[in-house]
Amino acid sequence: MSASVSPAFSWNKDDWASLSEMADGFDEYRPDHSRALDGREITIHGRFLDSGETLTLTQSFSGNHVQWTARSAAGEQRGTETYELFEMQRDLFYLHYRRSTDDHPVVISAALDLASGQVTGAIAWLGLGPRPHLADQRWFQGQIAGSDAAPADAHPPTDELIGRRVRYAYSSEDVYDHIYLNEKLFTWLCLGGAEIGVGDTDRCTYWKLREKTYLFSWLEKNVGVEGMVLIDLNAHRTVGIQFGIDQQTGDLVNITMGAYAEEFERTPSVDQARPGPAAGPE
Repeated sequence: MSASVSPAFSWNKDDWASLSEMADGFDEYRPDHSRALDGREITIHGRFLDSGETLTLTQSFSGNHVQWTARSAAGEQRGTETYELFEMQRDLFYLHYRRSTDDHPVVISAALDLASGQVTGAIAWLGLGPRPHLADQRWFQGQIAGSDAAPADAHPPTDELIGRRVRYAYSSEDVYDHIYLNEKLFTWLCLGGAEIGVGDTDRCTYWKLREKTYLFSWLEKNVGVEGMVLIDLNAHRTVGIQFGIDQQTGDLVNITMGAYAEEFERTPSVDQARPGPAAGPE
């Protein structure tokens, strides 16, 4: 088998494949949709993590649609949307939908654990100043009404991925490596597909959902994408989204995707292995 040949690398994002071209085919390895919540109403009592502001989010699922109502200090919003839901482990779901009530693109993506009653997610948006071409997000956590979940047991931030290199195949052609550098940064590198040879380092966020199961999100500074994936390293599978504006065409890209994953060895932290001169004799 011949090795993949990377094109000449360019720091100019305008030389990269368009976001639409990159995302084409990312659903090949996506898990099947779930209708496990059909006929159910789930109310989440939570808070926004940036301000502590309370949030109540009620979502009623019927067929392909979810009716939602969100109440916070900013007031009340409601709508009916098509949604995508994936059950990655028993009673652990990944939910994604776009809100149609806003005058700019807004999506909600969240991990719902019906076993623990805990929910972690983010509201993301595009098209607002001062950087309308970049995606931004606002994290929330909450507990499902009627469960025994407590705010003190919310999904914690985690450093368990830091130092790992994990390879993700989103399709038979599209392959990316993630190198998790520290609690705020990771590097991605395309090894196959439309972006082959392209890579960057972007800011990111990590949450631990269950054993070897994580919610990971990043914001790309060059092409303006919000990415968020639920990573199950027990099954070596992921599901998630990419949400952004294709800056070459102006098209909105809002896709769900999935991957098969392969882990590599962990790089020790600086505190664990700091290079320096060998210790001399006492």
